Amino acid sequence: MPRVSASTPRIRITKRIGHRWDDLFNLVLDVESYAAFVPHCRKVRLLSRRAASPTHTIIVSRMTVGLAGLEVSYANRTNADAARRIIEVEAIDGPLRYLRAVWRFVPHGDHRTEIDFSVDFEFSSLLLAAVASRVFGSMFGEMVDAFERRADRRFPRR
Repeated sequence: MPRVSASTPRIRITKRIGHRWDDLFNLVLDVESYAAFVPHCRKVRLLSRRAASPTHTIIVSRMTVGLAGLEVSYANRTNADAARRIIEVEAIDGPLRYLRAVWRFVPHGDHRTEIDFSVDFEFSSLLLAAVASRVFGSMFGEMVDAFERRADRRFPRR
């Protein structure tokens, strides 16, 4: 169960999933598709994508998340290192004082992966934090399950 603290939300989820690590890694890098399956994600606009090396990709995107009448938009930088099996995401603007999310992919055999997902964020405004932290906590708390469901639809289980 995800843990969320009232003052500074921190969430960490570890789960074994019946899919190859590289399929899951690439699914997380498909940021343009998030609005189709990530809870509360309304829109993602890709600003740039470049290969820093054969195993390192850097993506800058703007994400809009919301629930009911509340929408929050922020840009983030995604650093993906396939050699280390890690994806790190940091907010670079918007209403967040900071946001740091980390995905780690640990292979277990050929067709199982342990996902370790952690996120830590804080809004710059106490008023916005009171309203939006619940939306962010819900979105991040449900992310691993959303990615697992997406992987189940996209990749056959073995």
